[in-house]
Amino acid sequence: MKGAKLVLFITGKCSKSCFYCPISKERCDQDVIFANEVEVDHIQQALAEARLINATGMGITGGEPLLEVERTCQFIQAFKQEFGPKFHVHLYTGLEPVPIDTVEQLLEVGLDELRLHRFSVGQDYPRLRKVTKGRARLGVEIPVIPGMLNQLKNMFRQLDEIGIDFVNINELEYSELNREELKKRGLLLDPGTMASVQGSEEEAINLLEWAAIETQLNVHFCPLTLKDGTQLRNRFRRRAKNVAKPFEQITEEGLLLKGIIIPPPDISLIAASEILLNKYKIPLDQFWINESRGRIETSTTVVHRLAKQLKVKKFQVGIVEEYPIISRFQVSFVPL
Repeated sequence: MKGAKLVLFITGKCSKSCFYCPISKERCDQDVIFANEVEVDHIQQALAEARLINATGMGITGGEPLLEVERTCQFIQAFKQEFGPKFHVHLYTGLEPVPIDTVEQLLEVGLDELRLHRFSVGQDYPRLRKVTKGRARLGVEIPVIPGMLNQLKNMFRQLDEIGIDFVNINELEYSELNREELKKRGLLLDPGTMASVQGSEEEAINLLEWAAIETQLNVHFCPLTLKDGTQLRNRFRRRAKNVAKPFEQITEEGLLLKGIIIPPPDISLIAASEILLNKYKIPLDQFWINESRGRIETSTTVVHRLAKQLKVKKFQVGIVEEYPIISRFQVSFVPL
């Protein structure tokens, strides 16, 4: 919830084809690595992204991370060496069964928590519980698919008997990849939401209330509003504090707010910057030439003060909001 965990997408390769899988088409079945929103080629790039959000832990996902066990172990070991033993690492797997020797490998390099993505209790659960006991937490994490309430209750009873450490249930999510499969099964988008499946949250709450009375399980529910509205926003805010230029403001949503100035075709960016520096006395640390976007970036105060004068000279002036990620994806533009 604090946005303090790096999300390490270790590979898009997967041995399953879950109809509800929400990952993007760009990542699905592709052997690519992402640290948060940044595609990386090696461990040092991922470590750098972790530093930018002041990460205190890491969640490893995919695809199926255990299809790239050696790579996964290398990343865990490197992060533990860099940030210390208290840097918490959890990993998701849908592999069934999970080889015990693989679990041993993961535990040896410092895995703190194993999250199983399954809708039934497999024969390897007791063995996994035995090997992880006292060394790592073992839990289950699944989306709540409307219509599966009775099946999930039966599964929870079995997990309770095994002594699983926790169960995380997530609100089912609509995405570009899974929407057609969800529609085929009569699973509709909840009106008034961007990606919530109708009925998933209600069924999750019913399951929580039932589990609180009928089991000793430690159950958590994660709605999409928490994942997208709280977790992601807080991660953006953590990153923004480390990447914001002196003139960029950090909004409550973790976005970067600033002014932009685009000169007319007959005035170069260098010439425009000299006008700001010499004529309007704007300090060097209060503006920056963004050549790739053909503009000068500065504070909202500067553009508000100079907008009328610059517009007379055919400059475009406005205020933008951007994500504090490497692409600096622009969310909004307001012309002045």
